[in-house]
Amino acid sequence: MTICTNCGHNNTIASRFCSNCGASLEEIKPYQTTSTELKPGTKLRDRYIIIRQIGQGGFGKTYLAEDTGRFKQAVVLKQLTPGNQGTEFVKKAEELFHREAMTLHQINHPQIPRFWEFIQENKCLFLVQDFIEGQTYESLLDRRRRQGIFFSEIETIDFLRQILPVLNYLHNRGIIHRDIAPDNIICRAEDGLPILIDLGGVKQIAAEVSHKADSSENVASAGTKLGKFGYAPDEQMRLGIVAPHSDLYALGVTCLVLMTGKIPFELINVKTMQWQWNQELKLSPNFEGILNRMLAPIPGDRFQSAEEILAQLQPPKPENIASTKISKTQQSDRETEKKTAIVSAPKSRNIIHTSNDVPAEIIDWNWGAFFWPGFWCLTNHVWVGLIAWIDLSGVTFGTGWLITGIILGYKGNEWAWKSRKWKSIAEFKKHQRMWSIISLLLISIAVILGILVILFLFVIAAFIAG
Repeated sequence: MTICTNCGHNNTIASRFCSNCGASLEEIKPYQTTSTELKPGTKLRDRYIIIRQIGQGGFGKTYLAEDTGRFKQAVVLKQLTPGNQGTEFVKKAEELFHREAMTLHQINHPQIPRFWEFIQENKCLFLVQDFIEGQTYESLLDRRRRQGIFFSEIETIDFLRQILPVLNYLHNRGIIHRDIAPDNIICRAEDGLPILIDLGGVKQIAAEVSHKADSSENVASAGTKLGKFGYAPDEQMRLGIVAPHSDLYALGVTCLVLMTGKIPFELINVKTMQWQWNQELKLSPNFEGILNRMLAPIPGDRFQSAEEILAQLQPPKPENIASTKISKTQQSDRETEKKTAIVSAPKSRNIIHTSNDVPAEIIDWNWGAFFWPGFWCLTNHVWVGLIAWIDLSGVTFGTGWLITGIILGYKGNEWAWKSRKWKSIAEFKKHQRMWSIISLLLISIAVILGILVILFLFVIAAFIAG
């Protein structure tokens, strides 16, 4: 097994190139397992208790740990230097990392894990930062690959609107990430927001330390480059030149990978180095223009700031939302269905919904719509729910409410997404979660009152009988 020191991906011994990032493996020194691997229960600095190893990359291992000094809060320990190096090596590494510590500690953004400190233990340096519960976008994409579906245009635009302010925050402080890719962005389980991890400043110093410690120039040049092949622009990989537009270039590549499920080298002509992703996707003209400019080969032709992209991101028209090209036959069928829908769709607003793509993440049973369809429909603009109020008399014995609740319980999320303009999937889920909580509370109150009434009647009956 050969580990790519550019991205940390495991490859077979016979592999010449990394199957994840495309980097050459022939010039890379294989990662050697050392005796510094930490076992669960190990305590560092009399404070951090190792829970388990959660990753391994080109610069060391990553551990989930418990911080006993902060109410047993979960933290991540990133091992930045191997334990088999000499004292002078570790001392030099410590000096360089502490030089970066002030910059890292000043970063305070809700979508960037908080850096706490560097620690030294057994000739190893570790970076301590907050643990983010969630999955990387690489993991989310792998799951979708197995299902044969990928990120839609509306999901990708939503993703950009949420991650671009984070890059703008860093760029305004003179910090370039340098390694934007799906495996360096976590979808936080708490609210669905993208969290940017593994800032390139630390990797730059780790690379500098490794370079100085290695006597082989070929190994150093192959193993310490920052950025992933295919994601980082040419001037970054060849010359080490970085700027805000190089991060935005890598973000553009990330968007293409999320929407197609393919690695960057499958979307570019390796002879001419021209992107040919438009053979895989059909996007709205506005979004297509944004991606083309983000991926411009000449740095001066790209967007120079995240704010410029945010200003041009417009909600895509329903008829132009991207559908991933799985096969020519399926694409043709989709185009036919789309044209039919556009021709037959009434110009006035439908009482149930308009025609927006529905993200797969929100398709689920809606308890709020099931229990309270007559109220739930008002804040979600699904006016078909008003049918629940038509007849609650003895004629139908209240079945109108029940039938409407069952229908909206099953289709409510889909219709609500289409009927309102939501800022994000996270906002939509939060709104529906609120309705579920309200439903649970009201049902609980009703059940308790019902039990109290029954007990009261039981006591009255017993009193009369006695």
